Amino acid sequence: MSKKDDLTKIRDSIDSIDNQILSLVSERAKLAIQAGQAKQDSNKYKPARESSILNRLTEMNEGPLEQAQIRNIFNEIISSCRSTESTFTLSYLGPEGTFSESALEGQFGKSVDKLPQDTIKSIFESVENESSDYGIVPIENSTEGSVNTTLDCLSEFNLKICGEIELEIHHNLLGYNKPLPKDGFEIHAHEQTLGQCKEWLESYCPGVKLVSVSSNAKAASNVTEDNSVIAIAGELAATKYGLEILNKNIEDYSSNTTRFITIGKIDAGQTNSDKTSIMATTKNEEGALYNLLEPFNELDINLSHLTYRPSKTNKWQYSFFIDFEGHIEDDKIKSLLSTLISKDIELKILGSYPKSLG
Repeated sequence: MSKKDDLTKIRDSIDSIDNQILSLVSERAKLAIQAGQAKQDSNKYKPARESSILNRLTEMNEGPLEQAQIRNIFNEIISSCRSTESTFTLSYLGPEGTFSESALEGQFGKSVDKLPQDTIKSIFESVENESSDYGIVPIENSTEGSVNTTLDCLSEFNLKICGEIELEIHHNLLGYNKPLPKDGFEIHAHEQTLGQCKEWLESYCPGVKLVSVSSNAKAASNVTEDNSVIAIAGELAATKYGLEILNKNIEDYSSNTTRFITIGKIDAGQTNSDKTSIMATTKNEEGALYNLLEPFNELDINLSHLTYRPSKTNKWQYSFFIDFEGHIEDDKIKSLLSTLISKDIELKILGSYPKSLG
């Protein structure tokens, strides 16, 4: 048999498998509709259920596709099937082409209605007033630390964290494929991005004017034909605004990662891999922090994040934002919260939700 015949046979087999996949995906969509009709509540988004499906399938995967590829494929299948039950509107930090939009698609897939917002606070407002069903906001970066605006909004608004996603952040220098001006040009980017690329900028663009803008997508939209303004942004922004990547992956740390949280008005269900977030406000007294953290040690509960913000009610009083492993329905976590309350520590439960799959 010739190589041409071999290729024809392989392609015929691929076509046959594609036909089976299409049939099975259509059957899954029909079952999703039936499941939606059988649900006892109006909420069609079940983060715990979706997370459990993706976890189970990635654990079953034996290759040759990588785990992330399996998650991407089934995330889009889930997104498409979910859209047959209900259409979601999701707010994110715009404009189009931001890392926030990438995080949104990584969490919910592309079969959703997206509503870009100008600020993190306006995302919280849109969810609170129900002009959007959910929002996705950055909460911390592995090199730049916490996003204080998000923490302040979690304190101000009565919304729940119902999911999280970790996104590797790779920054690129964007412009048009022509020589850069010898001097007098500007580089636009979000303030945190400039910080994440500080060493690269000092090495390769010393003395260049750096301009902080509201988002990297905004920076991309500012790029001029003569490259007198160029930008730092991600690949999605380059595609959205028709720009070339002049230098790739210019972030100072290759492991640069941002954690995004999903905010809404629902309680996420329980899985076997959950995280809980709380805000704890202590009194301004000696040993207050030790008093707060001691129960975590006694109950052997792993803290994954701890930071603080001024309480804004009394001077020198602080609210601590704590993420830890476990779900609010776990007996150990119930015991923890009961102990903290008994210590006269003011608690706000921000949410229990599935841990990021990434």
